Amino acid sequence: MKTNIICLATVFLMVFAGCSDDFLERTPSDQVSSATFFTQEKDLVYAVNGAYASIGFNNWGVDYGYSTDLLRIEAITDNALDHHSWNEGYRLADGTASAYDWYVESRWMERYKGIQRVNRILEGAEGVTDINADYKSRLLAEAKFLRAFFYFDLVYLFGDVPFITSSLTPEDTSPEEDAEGNKVASETTRRTDKSVVLDAIVKDLSESAIILPSSYGSDDEGRVTKGAAISLKARILLYQEKWTEAASTAKEVMDLGVYTIYPSYEKMFTYEGIGNSEVIFDLQELKEKQYNFTVKNYGPNSVGGWSSGCPMQSLVDAYECIDGELIGESGLFDPNNPYTNRDPRLTYSILYPGHDWRAGVFNSIPGATYPGKEIVTGDDLTDGTGGQWNKTGTGYNWLKYISEEDVDNGDLWNGSIHYILIRYAEVLLTYAEAKIEANEIDQSVYDAINEVRQRADVNMPVVTSGKSQTELRTIVRRERRVELAFEGLRLLDIRRWRIAETVMPGVPKGLTYTDPNSLEEVTLSWGTRSFDPGKHYLWPIPQTEIDLTHIEQNPGW
Repeated sequence: MKTNIICLATVFLMVFAGCSDDFLERTPSDQVSSATFFTQEKDLVYAVNGAYASIGFNNWGVDYGYSTDLLRIEAITDNALDHHSWNEGYRLADGTASAYDWYVESRWMERYKGIQRVNRILEGAEGVTDINADYKSRLLAEAKFLRAFFYFDLVYLFGDVPFITSSLTPEDTSPEEDAEGNKVASETTRRTDKSVVLDAIVKDLSESAIILPSSYGSDDEGRVTKGAAISLKARILLYQEKWTEAASTAKEVMDLGVYTIYPSYEKMFTYEGIGNSEVIFDLQELKEKQYNFTVKNYGPNSVGGWSSGCPMQSLVDAYECIDGELIGESGLFDPNNPYTNRDPRLTYSILYPGHDWRAGVFNSIPGATYPGKEIVTGDDLTDGTGGQWNKTGTGYNWLKYISEEDVDNGDLWNGSIHYILIRYAEVLLTYAEAKIEANEIDQSVYDAINEVRQRADVNMPVVTSGKSQTELRTIVRRERRVELAFEGLRLLDIRRWRIAETVMPGVPKGLTYTDPNSLEEVTLSWGTRSFDPGKHYLWPIPQTEIDLTHIEQNPGW
């Protein structure tokens, strides 16, 4: 399914100056005018494809780096650090962002752009009559899923947001005057309680799931399925702490019999893993169009990457030893060889010193040696190679989604691995967490967790029965962290668990090594992060939005 059919959509909150009412200017040959749009089946298909194109985005206003900002959000958590102060999200991570932050503005704008696209689809579809009724219903169900996806992103980042379900004109968003003559947001752009928004999109997802098929043929690969709608619904219900409903909804996905745990975590995020049995919904990248430069952005310096977001030591430490014990408790942990006897997901996700890499080993520690192995140059922080500012800031680099195939083919700027947005492992962990929080603990909770842990190439010890609610809560939270690292869900988790004020403040740390010259221990660190729980659990409403519509700002901003 080609999600790269880009729409020229009106973003109702951001670009009214010089805006057009045209939604998708495409004709059967190439372009369609607003006067003839939504009169034929192909118009509706193009429009829905255009709504898919709003899933991924960047904040440069160009058609490349499609999934770049979705991955970047990991560095706004305790999982990773972006040591480039000029990059998007840096100030959000260290607590010094403002309402003028360009990443904040971009996220808000892109999500409402997608919502505006869907609203126009739902309104304009009535004019399309040369279409099979079931096919039309399916396309509209896909569109409703996408709108729910966009709204959930807005709600968990910004809290109460304007809930717009119809297309707007500039007049709809112009501020009004209150009784005292002060300008206030219009009824259309006033913020809606997030519970109202979430309940509405859950309803949309429920209705869409009834219509959507469980799978598609190759021509429609990547479109929203029944499983995707139910899975997103489960994610939202978990966020709402509707534990029993979240568990039963996740169980619906499990009972579909469509998805299974893919046996190879190592290959899951590679070209070989595209479309595997675990993928429920992914971002369909097209090499010839999307110019997805994941390797360039997040790869290590040794292959020309910028290291824009590097795993932190706290994430590395979260991976258990192969006996199922934490590193501080396991007799298998060797501080002199800290990456041996560890959960294989560590090796599959993160490049650490001594990791096999490019027919040699990755190394960031000055003076380190690996007898019998050649160190790949470019990542040692003092090896004298160029691009010092693009070397890891923590001593680690991401390996997940970093394709050596792209490196070999010279495609650092033009990869096309599909970015997984929803997969079955998350559904299983949603089911387990919801049952734990509802204190409805039975064998199915252990089975769900262990199904994730016992993937063929991971094969971690089973979590045995008899655990308390508190113990299981700790286990499932850690399991989410290591299983879903670099998949964009950690920010959601530390917010809904209300642990951000504990895990975010302080000096973000990387690995510790012994300096070969001074023989002193050196801990890689970068800046200081702060987190105000009265402010930072929500992002600021962009100042451009406030200036335009007079919408209220979030507390503290």
